[in-house]
Amino acid sequence: MRKQHVLCAAALVSVAGLAVAQPTVDGVYDPGTEGSFYSDVLWSQNQPTAFGDNQAGDFTGGDFGDPPGDVMTGVELCIPLAAIGGPLHGSGGTSTFQLAGWVNSGDRTFMSNQIIHDGNLPIDTPNIGNAPDFTAMGGISHTSITANVGTIVVDGMLDAAYGPAQFLQTNYTGFGNETDGTVDGGGPNGGGSEIDAVYAATDGVNLYLFIAGNLEYNGNGLDLYIDSDASDATGLTTLSSGAGAGGFIISGQAGLVFDAGFGADFVVSADSWNDDGDDGTTPNVPRLYAGPATGNIDEIGSLPGYGAANAGAVGSGYSMGIDNSNTLGVIGSPSLSSPVAPDANWAYGSELCNVRSYVDTANGKLYIFIGGNLEVNYNKLNLFLDTAPGGQNTLRADNVDISFNGLNRMADCIFDAGFEPDFWLNTNNGVDGGSGNLQNYTDCAVLRTNGPIVDPFFGLRADYGSFFGGFVTDGQGNPVAEPVEVMDFSGDRFDQQDGFLANLYSNYAPRASADLGLDILNGSADPSDRPAVGLVQVAINNSNVDGVTAFDAASPSVADAPNVNTGIELCLDLNEIGWDGSQDILLAGWISSGGFDFVSNQVIGGLPTVDNLGEVSAIDFGAIAGDQFINLMSTGSGCRADTTGDGILDFFDVLTYLGWFSGGDMRADFVTDGILDFFDVLTFLGEFDTGCP
Repeated sequence: MRKQHVLCAAALVSVAGLAVAQPTVDGVYDPGTEGSFYSDVLWSQNQPTAFGDNQAGDFTGGDFGDPPGDVMTGVELCIPLAAIGGPLHGSGGTSTFQLAGWVNSGDRTFMSNQIIHDGNLPIDTPNIGNAPDFTAMGGISHTSITANVGTIVVDGMLDAAYGPAQFLQTNYTGFGNETDGTVDGGGPNGGGSEIDAVYAATDGVNLYLFIAGNLEYNGNGLDLYIDSDASDATGLTTLSSGAGAGGFIISGQAGLVFDAGFGADFVVSADSWNDDGDDGTTPNVPRLYAGPATGNIDEIGSLPGYGAANAGAVGSGYSMGIDNSNTLGVIGSPSLSSPVAPDANWAYGSELCNVRSYVDTANGKLYIFIGGNLEVNYNKLNLFLDTAPGGQNTLRADNVDISFNGLNRMADCIFDAGFEPDFWLNTNNGVDGGSGNLQNYTDCAVLRTNGPIVDPFFGLRADYGSFFGGFVTDGQGNPVAEPVEVMDFSGDRFDQQDGFLANLYSNYAPRASADLGLDILNGSADPSDRPAVGLVQVAINNSNVDGVTAFDAASPSVADAPNVNTGIELCLDLNEIGWDGSQDILLAGWISSGGFDFVSNQVIGGLPTVDNLGEVSAIDFGAIAGDQFINLMSTGSGCRADTTGDGILDFFDVLTYLGWFSGGDMRADFVTDGILDFFDVLTFLGEFDTGCP
């Protein structure tokens, strides 16, 4: 049975009817102008953040990260010299050749800014994209390599026999900065791809290449081109149409022009693939392609997994090892100075401090204010609204494809009993690798009890994945043209089901999109019609440098959480979120990693311990002490002693507190010193005796 609070719809209507204005959706709670609308604090955070604390003075500029030469893991290859065409150019036992290479998208049509170059790549060069003409960029796209003589073990880890690095990176990565430290690079903090350094060695039979860094296991490719005779008289100087199973590696960059003096004789490429049709039942594994640049590029083979334990032969005399555990090397954002905190757009940590709400039934709007921050690394704030009977107490695996299927990445997560969400929304911000600009995005979808609706004509999904966002500032916090400061779902994309679209996407609100789409299908609406704009509005203000501290601070504290007045603010149309007009509107939510998979300890409703929750699909909130959701239609007491949150101080608040204390629940830490002791009980009793405001 759902938990209800005494605040009927009729009372809400009478109060809302008195309103002469509405809150401004700007990520700021102004007590002077908005205090008469918003509730008191409905909930405040009880755990210091384990996802970074935004502090005054923070910025990411002024350094390039840990030295690329310190990176000891990455992609390691053994290539038979006979496959390249015999001994490389050189004399006196050395093997000298020219090497070009880069990290590329999986289809090889979008080159990152992680290229092997001659040392003159301009600082903070963004991702390069498709088919560059390197001669027009100043002749920077390759370097000369002299392979050391030595015996190498191919395992994805640097051997001393390689000798000194032949190349060191001087540019940040625009393809993500791995921070997890696992060998597969697919862990809770997401992956990333970077080329930090290049090493080479030969034993007279094989050429060994060690590319220090990371190769994200999302299909990104590491493409290496060898000019074995150090001349452009032979080999490809311009890429066109490739041949063989790996021909797409060349075809994807058709039109690319190498530097003068470089002719590609041989290509070798590593990426990852999935042999189950990418249905999620088996992980991606490393794969290798190689062959003459002017001939067939063969698929050599694959490994069972990542790391030294899985390294070894892949076929035809080739060996490979990939270890993605590197968290050093280049940084994941432009190295010039980013804005200094506090800044309205930039934050260097993520936290949820408090929640307020305003249900404006007269105008059909729900306003939510969440005090806190979202780090500009694409951490996700996931919000779930329970607005009517039915919904998904356990998240389904067949919801609409949105956020690169991030919604379905959370499948099997179980909410508390009495919470069955009907609407989902996530908002995030981060630095675009291509332009270096900051961008904000919000995605949302309807959560139907039995899964997405299917259109009656084609038998395909008629529900939409909705998204909206864009650039806010440049990489140094300076204004850009037409910044997206409020994400109001007023874009122009509106797919219409034609019998071929497995997924529908819209820049308008999802429920309104589905309703109009079905009307167009049955002939009751004009195909040129578009849904209403502004049914979902979201704004982010990252100015907060107070609130909760970091969990590992010298003196962890949550005492200031109720006082945070900047953060994430939403205005949601009540029909759009599916409110039935009578049920209390309930809210759950959390901050997760950019891949949606790893849930932090910043959870609405609070947690009994400071630990991050981890893998989202394994979470059962019903097995965690307390309710990890709140009622947006309660009045909110703004009083810690009101432990039941019903706006009344009574014996039940004492019982609830004593239950927290005896169970070791850190919500009982009223002194906020990280220790549960007699002083917490005294503090609670003192606040209880004083009474709520």
